[in-house]
Formats: sequence, structure tokens, C-alpha cells
Amino acid sequence: MKPTQSLLMVFLLPILMVVLPTLLLLTIAMNVLEKQSLKSHQLQSNDLDTLIQMAMFNHQLSDLHQNITNALIEAEQSQLTTAQRNTEYNRLTQELSQIGNSVATLAISPLIADLNKERATDFQQEFSQYQRFVSMANEAATLQQGDPAFFLEEAQSHFNQFTLFSQQIFEALTERASDRHSRSFHALVRSHDIALWLGLAMMAVLIGAAIFAAWRINKRLMVVGDAILSLSSANDHQYLPDFKAIAQLSSQHSGSMKHIASALMTFRQSEQQRREAEQKIHRLAYYDTLTDLPNWRLMKEHLQHSLEISQQTHCYGALIYIDVDDFKRINDGSGHSTGDTLLQLMAQRLKDMLHEGSSIGRLSGDEFGIIIDGLSDNKLEATEKAELFAQQVSHVLTQPYTLNGNHCFLNISQGVVLFNSSEKSADGLLQYANAAVHLAKKTSPDGIRFYDPAVQAELEARAELERELRLAIERDEFVLVYQMQVDSLGRPIGAEALIRWEHPERGCISPGVFIPLAEETGLIVAIGTWVLHAACEQLLAWQAFAHTQHLVLAVNVSAKQFQQPNFVEEVSNALELSGAPAHKLKLELTESMVLGKIEETIARMHRLKALGISFAMDDFGTGYSSLQYLKRLPLDQIKIDQSFVRELHQDTDDRAIVQTIIAMGRALSLDVIAEGVETQEHWRYLNQHQCHAYQGYYFCKPVSAKEMAGICLSPPPVMV
Repeated sequence: MKPTQSLLMVFLLPILMVVLPTLLLLTIAMNVLEKQSLKSHQLQSNDLDTLIQMAMFNHQLSDLHQNITNALIEAEQSQLTTAQRNTEYNRLTQELSQIGNSVATLAISPLIADLNKERATDFQQEFSQYQRFVSMANEAATLQQGDPAFFLEEAQSHFNQFTLFSQQIFEALTERASDRHSRSFHALVRSHDIALWLGLAMMAVLIGAAIFAAWRINKRLMVVGDAILSLSSANDHQYLPDFKAIAQLSSQHSGSMKHIASALMTFRQSEQQRREAEQKIHRLAYYDTLTDLPNWRLMKEHLQHSLEISQQTHCYGALIYIDVDDFKRINDGSGHSTGDTLLQLMAQRLKDMLHEGSSIGRLSGDEFGIIIDGLSDNKLEATEKAELFAQQVSHVLTQPYTLNGNHCFLNISQGVVLFNSSEKSADGLLQYANAAVHLAKKTSPDGIRFYDPAVQAELEARAELERELRLAIERDEFVLVYQMQVDSLGRPIGAEALIRWEHPERGCISPGVFIPLAEETGLIVAIGTWVLHAACEQLLAWQAFAHTQHLVLAVNVSAKQFQQPNFVEEVSNALELSGAPAHKLKLELTESMVLGKIEETIARMHRLKALGISFAMDDFGTGYSSLQYLKRLPLDQIKIDQSFVRELHQDTDDRAIVQTIIAMGRALSLDVIAEGVETQEHWRYLNQHQCHAYQGYYFCKPVSAKEMAGICLSPPPVMV
């Protein structure tokens, strides 16, 4: 028996029991009653079917929404493989499309359209927006591009609006059913009044039966209506009703009432799941999963709120940016799990320091932030309080951590920036604090540095210089100059290629300015490649002239460039493209570079030696060379650093070091070249101690290739 049929029997059964014995006498009256009853039944049947359809539709959509949320959370936490993500995405998209078809069908149904055509349109549009943002969130999670949480938040907003429209339509349909029932009841009463003329006794029985049926139905509908109203009136911050009466209806009755009660119980469960999913999404969006602290997004909101408070109270606040020094060393040496544990312990110590008027959050990997409100309306006093708090933070976080029975120590740097009513941007404050913490790492002995606008200006200038440095190669702004290298008699034997940056507006920029910047930004690899190709082209040009074809050209190689996996191929390609002779190319390496990964370095040097390339160790004596490794390196030459040559006649230690390096070179069958030879006294002393070659301003300053060729034609200097 259909649910609507069972509901009809509630009306008809009491009546039929009385009417049958007197059916012949009341034919006319029964025809009227039957027509009205059938009409009432049809209307109520349609309304109940619609209510059940809406309830089941909401249940289906809520389940799908929960599945979408769980899938995205698993994708965010990398619990799903790429294949699983694609499969889940296709399944959810298909289900969502099917529901979209149901929404479209439901939106154009006469029943909903008659209620409110504009509401039906909004109903369909909100689902379309929800479907679009869900698809965008799924694509972001699947392709790992963008932030799925952002799209899911937008989808959640449209889902909430769509649910609200659905609830409103559900309530309207319920009211309509109740209204139709009331009108049907009154029609039956009028019919009973007409039938009263046919028999007062039958009239009483029929009225009693109708009242009884109406009472039962109305009682159940009132329970259902109260449940719907309680659901519609409860917001996301209120507890959902327990639905005990609805549960009794579902357990004690059958037919349509059981279906409606079950649908409402399912809807309540789906609503509860939706709220739980929203809470999870909010947690993922605004809190760090490792430390349970507010993340960068929430800290930005807190900082903006603190700025508003400062504007109202005219009281200074402070932002403290905390960065762990050399945290990468901990992760690399002890493992990421140990690093995560340390971050959790740090977070707990910061939580223990939390007091009223302060906020603590994790800004990034090993970076934390503290916001302090209401320090003072006096800047000096506010500065003192902020500095005191930063010192307390430093003391707390640098205490030893116990992990697996071992003690671990951390060093931290802190950047502090004060703010009052004049600042309006949370992003700007975070940038200032970040700049201060980076400066603290370099210059502050206590690891605490307050933001300085002058420093910020310097950083901005540095950023501009970095931007222009990235364009320097494309704009052909680099040039090479050459400093001659001579033998013991002052005759040219080679040169060192030195890079210069000829900026069209700034003029000639010193390598001491842009080379460290290139090292930090990684641009040194591209610059080094350009130098290598330019040097090889110059070597080939020198081969055309008898007075320059014997020159060996030395090229400095940075650590990052040398460590590139394709470095050997890059050198080989430069030689091949230019046609330069490999045996005239010398690569200069530093001690720290070659001793970093000794076995890999030796293997790479042997591959380059096989091409005919020679090697020199630059700045020898300034590092921490090990003789054990030094004798294994396929070197051809060592260069005495100019710092030992500059004070050669005044510093006995420098003389001892120089003599030792020369002796070591001879013992290892290595040529020794001295840098920074600026006087004849330098030359004479080094020559007396049998140094092989020399480089410095006494012989030649860095000049162009054309000038270098002219110097090679000049007679060598004479030692007096």
C-alpha cells in the first residue's frame, strides 16, 4: 500500500463502517462526499509526495556534500594518490550532475513555480554556483594548483543559501498542505450538514469519524510542522533539536507518516554532518594542523583587528616575528619527524606564555608570530615592554628540549615592529617584521631587532637591484675584463677573467655588490654560464695572434654552478660552440667548494681533466684545507690569497704562511701563483722564495681584451 493510500484510509475507514449499512438510502449524499474526498486525497497525496521528494533530495545532497568535503580534506592531507583523486573527482562530478538535473526538474515543476517563480530561479542558480565552486575545488585538489579550501568555502556559502531556499520551499509546501487539509475538512463539514437532512444519526457518526481522522492526522502534522520549524529557525551556532517526537512517529507508525518522520530524521542527521564538515573546513583554513595554532591567514585577521583597536585606543601594539636559526640543519640531520616535534614543543611553550591581549600563531615552517595589544600610548614605554617580552620569548624558546632522552638546543631570531593608529595594513606590518628578523640573524648579537625604515628602504633597493640583475644578461650589460698573470721574469702567461656590470643608469656596479646578491638568489648559475661562454670565445680570439695564443685564461666558478648536475656538459658545450682549445682554459675553485662533497667533486674534476681543462685552487690559505684531501684533488695550481701578500714586508706571520704555501706547492708538484702583487718588493720577495707566477696591479690592472693584447706586446718589467 502506498503512503498516500494509507493516509486516505485514515479518512475513509471510519466512514465506510457506518455508511455501508445505509448506502442505498444515502446514495446522493455519498456521491457528494466521495467526490470531495477524492479531490482532497489527490491534493494531499501530491503535497505529501512533494514533501517526501524534497526531504529525500536534501538527504541525498547532504550526503554528497559530506563526501565532497571528506574527499577534499583527504586530498589536502595527501591521503589520496593522483589516480584516486581523479577517480573520486569524476565520481563526485557525475553525482553532482545527476543532482543538478533533479534540481532543474524540481525548479520548473508547477508546484514550486506556483509558490514563487523568483524563488525557484534563485533555488536553481544557487545550486549552479555551488556546483561550479565544488568543481573548482576538486580541480585545485586534483591538479595541486590553488587553494581547495578557498573554493570549498565559496561552495559552502552557496550550499548554505541553497539549503535555506530548500527549507523555505519545504516550509511553504507544508503550510500549503495544512491549508488544503483545513479547507478539505471544512468542505466535508459542509457536506455533512447537507447530509444531515438524510439522517441525523448518520450525520453524527460521519462527523465523529471525520473529526477523529482529522485529529489523528493533524496531531501528526503538528509534530512534523514543529520539527520543520525548529530546523528552519536553528542557526549554525544553535544546537539542533533532539526530535524525540519524530523518532516516536517513525517507530510507532507506518505508511506516509513513517516516511515523513524518517526523512526528517535523515535531514537532521545530514544537517549535523554539514555543520561538522564546516567546522573541519574552518579548522583547516584557519589553524595549523601540526601545532594547532592560528595559521598565517587567521593571524593576518587578528593583526588587522589589533590595528583597528589601536586606532580606537591610540595605544601602541607590537608584532613579533620569530624565526628558528638554521632549522634546516635539524630536519636534515635528525629527520623531519624530530623537527615537527620541536615545533610542537615550541608552540606549547608559546601557548604557556599567552596572556590577555596577545595572540600567537604559526606563520610558516619554522616561523611564529606574536601580536601584543595595548602596550602603552607612549612609544618609548611601548618599545621597552615589547623588548622585554621578546627577551622572555628568547629565554623560553632557547631552553633545552628533551627528545628521546637527548637534549636539543635552538637559537632564534626575532623581528619586532610597533604599530599605532597610523598603520593601516596588516600585510605591511608582516613585511616589516620579516625584514627585521632577517636583519636580526645577521647583525643582532641577542637575536632581537626592531624594524628600521632605513633598513626597509635598503631592502627595497636590494629588491630593485635583484630585478635589474635578472634582466642584465638579456640586456647584454655584462662585460669581461682581464688581469694578466706573469711568470718569474714578468712575461705574460695567462689572465684571469673578471666580470663587470655596466648598468645603463647606475654606471659600473662593483662585483662586490652584485655577486653576493647573485649567490643568494641563485642567479650566479646563469651569470657563471655567460662568463664561461664569453671566456671561451675570447680564448678562440686570442688563438689568431702569435703574441696571445699561448695565454691560459682562468675563469672563477661558483659553488652553485659547479654543483649543477650538468656542469661538465655545460663546459664541454661552451668549448665546442666556441672552438676554443680546452687546454687553455683553467677553472678556479675555492677550498670550501671542493671540500664540501669531496668524492663527487673529485669525480667531476677528473671528467673535466679528461677534456684537457686545468684547475687552480683560489684563495688558498683562507679556508680549512685538509692535506689528505688536497693531495687527492687533480689540481694544477694553487693561488696565494692577496691578504697574505698585502702586508708581506711587515707581518712575519704572512711571510711564514707564504713560504709554507710555496713549499707545499712544490711538495705536491703544483704551480704556485701569488695574487695581489702591487709592488716590486712583493715581486722580489716572492721570486726569492721561488714562487712560480704572479698576478696584481704591479704588472697589470684589469683591462679589456684589446688592452690585454697590447700589453702582451710590451716588454716585461725589469726587477731592480
